[in-house]
Amino acid sequence: MDGWVIKENDLFWYGDEEGLSAHGVENVSGHGLYTRDTRVLSALGWRMAPDVWVRLDAVAASGAESVYRYTNRPPRSEADPARESLLVERRQRVDGSCFQESGIVRNFGDRPVHLELEYQLAADFADMFEVRGFGVEHPEREVRSFIAGNVCGFNYHSSDGRAWETRAELAVATGPEGEQSRAPSVAWSDAPGALCGRCPITVMPGGAVAWTLTVTPVVEDPAAVVHGVGSAGDVLCVSENVSRKTAPRPASGDGAGAESALVACVSAPGAWLDDAPSVAGDDAFRRWYEQGMRDLRMLQSDFGFGPFLVAGVPWYAVPFGRDSLIAARQILSAAPEIARGTLATLASFQGQREDRSRDEQPGKILHELRDGELARTGRVPFRPYYGSIDATPLFLILLADYWRFTADERFIERMLPHAERALRWMQTYGDRDGDGFLEYEREAEGGIANQGWKDSGDSMVHADGSLARGPIALAEVQAYAHRAYEAWSDMYREMGEGKKADELKGRAEELRARFLRAFWLPDKGEIAMALDGWKRPLSVASSNMGQVLLSNLLPPELAEVVARRVVDEDMFSGFGIRTLSAKERRYNPMSYHNGSVWPHDTSLIFAGLVRQGAWTEAERVFEGLMRAQAHFPHHRLPELFCGFSRDESPRPVPYPVSCSPQAWAAAVPAMVLESLLGFRPDAPRGEIALCPRLPEGMKELVVRGLRAGRGTLSVSVTRTETGVAVDILENSTGLDVTLERGAKEVMSAG
Repeated sequence: MDGWVIKENDLFWYGDEEGLSAHGVENVSGHGLYTRDTRVLSALGWRMAPDVWVRLDAVAASGAESVYRYTNRPPRSEADPARESLLVERRQRVDGSCFQESGIVRNFGDRPVHLELEYQLAADFADMFEVRGFGVEHPEREVRSFIAGNVCGFNYHSSDGRAWETRAELAVATGPEGEQSRAPSVAWSDAPGALCGRCPITVMPGGAVAWTLTVTPVVEDPAAVVHGVGSAGDVLCVSENVSRKTAPRPASGDGAGAESALVACVSAPGAWLDDAPSVAGDDAFRRWYEQGMRDLRMLQSDFGFGPFLVAGVPWYAVPFGRDSLIAARQILSAAPEIARGTLATLASFQGQREDRSRDEQPGKILHELRDGELARTGRVPFRPYYGSIDATPLFLILLADYWRFTADERFIERMLPHAERALRWMQTYGDRDGDGFLEYEREAEGGIANQGWKDSGDSMVHADGSLARGPIALAEVQAYAHRAYEAWSDMYREMGEGKKADELKGRAEELRARFLRAFWLPDKGEIAMALDGWKRPLSVASSNMGQVLLSNLLPPELAEVVARRVVDEDMFSGFGIRTLSAKERRYNPMSYHNGSVWPHDTSLIFAGLVRQGAWTEAERVFEGLMRAQAHFPHHRLPELFCGFSRDESPRPVPYPVSCSPQAWAAAVPAMVLESLLGFRPDAPRGEIALCPRLPEGMKELVVRGLRAGRGTLSVSVTRTETGVAVDILENSTGLDVTLERGAKEVMSAG
C-alpha cells in the first residue's frame, strides 16, 4: 500500500508518503478523502514557494493523525534564508465529520522570509469500485465548483438521489498570539479540473505563521433505506462513534473548527485505549500489541447498532461479515462491546428471502455491505451481498463466546431469534445436497466465485493445479460448523431446551464422523483443503487444515499429526504459515492465496496449536509472528505478505496492494495474548480458567484489564526455574479464577 491512512468513524484520508493526493490520471493509487464508500476529495496538493524544502520526518502511527516536517535547503543566493533556518510542520487529522490539515512555519533565522502558501483541491465523487478499477458501468458525473472568499468547494447530485458537497476553508493565523483570521489575502481560483488557493505570508525572525485547511463533506440522503430488518429498523446510518467524547464541528468560515477537531481526534483514541487491557514485561510484544490496539481503535465505525470493526483501509472500510466477526472474536478479551456491536449490526441485515442476484437466503449473514453510488443503483450486488459460506457459523460462534465472556442475558435473548434463523440456514441452504457439509456455489451475476476466506478466483485447486468446480465444501468451514453446533448445544442445555441441545449434539457427532471419512488424507497425513462438486478431495497442503485445530473435529492422534505438518518447512515460512505449501503445483509466494502468509490465518492456527497442547509447534509460530512484526513500520502487520522463506529473504516481503491496517491483522497480538494466558472465561458458570505459558524468549508478562463477567482481571506471569509463577493482581469480574493443570509448564524451545 502506497501511503498512510488516518480514520475516524466513517471518514478516512488516504494520502501518499507526503500526505498528499495527485490530481487526475496521476492519482494511480486511489488516494483521497472517503466517506460512504465515496471519494469526496480526489486531489490535495500542497506547496510552499519557493520550493526549497527537504522532508525531515513523517509519522502516522496513531491512526487519527499524521505529521510531516520539513526544513529548507542551502541558499541559492544571498537573498535566500540560511539553510535549516525554517521549519514547516503539516499536521493532518480527521474527527469523523471533517479532515483538517494544520500547518505552521517557524523562522529561526535573523531576517524576514517571504513565502507563498498554495493548495490545490479536486473532487470526483467516485465510487470505491471505480477507484479500485472494477469493470462496471460508471455513471456520468457533472461536478460543479464554487468559491466564496476563503471558502471553496464542489457539488454533485448522484444518480442514486444523494446530494454531495465537499466544502474547503483555508484560514491563516496572523496575530502574535496565533489568533485566527479570515485572511483576506487567501485567494481561490479555478484551475483545470481543480481549485487552487494561494496566500502570501511573511514570517518574521523568531516568529511563526500558522494555517488550517478544513475539508468537510456533507451528504443529503433522502433515501437511506437498504434491505435488512432488525430491532433498530432498516436504515443504514453512520452514527457518532461510541468512543468519541467530542461532537464534530463543521467548518465555520472563520477557522474556529481547528481546535475542536484536534480535541476530538486526540481524546477519542485515548479514551478507548485507556479502557483496553495493557501489556508489560516484554517490550517487543508490548509494542506490537499496543500498535494493534491503536489500529483497532481507528478501524471502529458505528453504523447505528454499536461499535463495529470495518475490515480494513483503504479498500474495505465498510461492514463485512467474516472479517469483522473474526476480528471481534480475536479481541473479545479486550473489548466485548465490539463483539456486541458486530453481532447487532449483522443481525440487523440478516438474510430475509431468496434472492439469487445477491446470493441471499433466509437466515444467512451478509458478506459485504457497500454504500456507494454503484451499489445503491444496482450496478454491483453489494447492497448488501451475502456470498459467504462461513459468516453464518462464525456469527453463531461469536455469539456463543460473547455469552461465555459476559453472561449478558438480555442481549442473548435479543439475539436468540437471529441465532435460530442462522442454525436453520446451516441445516437447509448451507447444506445444499444433504450430505452434512456446508458448501457454496455462486448464484449472483457479478458475485464472488469462491466464498470462503480465500476468495480469490484461483484459490481452490487440485493437486495437478486445475481449478476445482463447485459446489465447494471447505475444511475450515466444517470446523466452524462443528464449533457452532457444540457451542449452541451447550447453550440450549443451559436454557433448559434439552431436545434442541440433543439435536445439535447429534449433528456435531455426525459431522465429525463424515469429516474424517471425507477430508482426512491418510497417505499424506493431511486434511484436504476442500471437497469439489463431485465430493473429490482437493488433495493439497494448505493452511485451511491448521484452522481445523480450533475445533473438536480431530481425535488427538490426528490433531498431533496436523500440528506437526503445518510447521514443516514447506508450510512455515519462518514468519508465518503459508496459505499453500511450497511443494504444491500452484504455489506462488507472491499470490493472494496460493502461498502468501496472512497474519490472521496464522494467529488462528497458533490458537489451535495451543488448544491442542502442541506447545513446541505453537512456539515456532509465535517466534515467526514476532519476527514478522518487527520488520514492518510501527510493528503493524499488514493484511498479508509474500510467502518467501527466511532463506530467500531475511525479512518478510510486502505484498504490493495489501491493506494496512487490516482489522484481523491488527487483532493478531490480542488473540496471541489470550492463547498464551490460556484465558477461558465461563461467566454463566461463574468461573475463569487460566493456563498460562511463556515462550522461551519471554521472561515476564503482566496484563492488566482483561475483560470478563462484570469487570476486569489482571495477572502477572513470570518465568521460574520450574515453570511459571502466576499472580492474580486484580479481579473485579465476579468470577472465580482456576489455574488449570499444566499452568506451571514452560513452552519448550522450538
